[in-house]
Amino acid sequence: MSARLRRLLLRMLAGVWLAFAATVVLALAGELWLRMERRGAVLASERFRATNVFFANGMELNVGNHSLWRERWQEYEPGAKLDVVVGGERFVVEMNSEGYRTHEFAVPKPAGMVRIICIGGSTTVAGRTNAETYPALLEAKLRARFPGLPLEVLNLGVSSATTEYWYARLGRVFGYEPDVIVQYPGVNDISWRSLLHYASAHPRRGRMYRSLLVQRLFPLPVEELDPFLEETFTTLGETDRACRERGIPCLAGSFASPDPQRTRGEFRKHLDYNAEFWMRRFPMHSYATWASIVRRYNQLFVRFTNRYHVPHVLVHERLDDPALFIDVCHLTPEGIDRLADAFLPEVAELVRDTPGYRRWARSQPVSPAR
Repeated sequence: MSARLRRLLLRMLAGVWLAFAATVVLALAGELWLRMERRGAVLASERFRATNVFFANGMELNVGNHSLWRERWQEYEPGAKLDVVVGGERFVVEMNSEGYRTHEFAVPKPAGMVRIICIGGSTTVAGRTNAETYPALLEAKLRARFPGLPLEVLNLGVSSATTEYWYARLGRVFGYEPDVIVQYPGVNDISWRSLLHYASAHPRRGRMYRSLLVQRLFPLPVEELDPFLEETFTTLGETDRACRERGIPCLAGSFASPDPQRTRGEFRKHLDYNAEFWMRRFPMHSYATWASIVRRYNQLFVRFTNRYHVPHVLVHERLDDPALFIDVCHLTPEGIDRLADAFLPEVAELVRDTPGYRRWARSQPVSPAR
């Protein structure tokens, strides 16, 4: 090899080395910058939690406090009670003798009673008081719509429960003789089921995504989650079939989250950090990623309900104002009231089709107002 060729080769190798070294330095700088940005999100979330009484007391609002459980994340202790005042807000959680955050109810069901049962996770059981959960608010709104109709809405929500949890317990739910079942799933299935199974199927990507820079440069291909999100809709389909066999309509809601285009400032940073909790089975650090997963879930929800003619409510289209949320999925008291409003029209239509309503309507001297 000539001296000239050796010099040329050395210059090429030096150039490659410098390019590699520059790439490494830029990558390290980018990783450091993103971690500093994440630290800013952590601090913003801490400030938000310190000033937002509902998030600061999320375990009370969303009924996850340790003292309430017989078996944590499975079953509440019958008769358990929590009563605390923080930041001028009073949080009162009371479990009935069956271990649910609802009023006492009779089994067998009283003659003529129209009974609606709401199942779900913390977004179903949440509220400052028992009367401020969405099922309790839904009951009040239905009674105002149908004055005099013997009607009740039972809140059987259990914090962290998935669709699998409720499918396994349908026998118990049916034993309470519902005329209508309302289900509001989403966050727990995505977090503790879909992302867990996706992580098991893609361990290499999970390791790569420990780098914030890799996450930023190579966003999660959300469509790859479809087979794992579909597991939820398989369970919803089985639940719907079991209910149809008993002549019980089961109304399902899509899942609401704050509109990412309308989140700003410290609340957006808070969402970025809070999203880490919900995506910790497959580590991600961006609310934009979480929002894209929820958006895909809702697209599949619409496809599923239309294909199989499942009664449903597109909650995500009616409830996306960031001001109504305390984190990526849980609602303020006003938001909980809006959730009850979202379900009200469709539940009212299903009530009108129940035997109890038809008997009651025939007994009225004047047809009830619609």
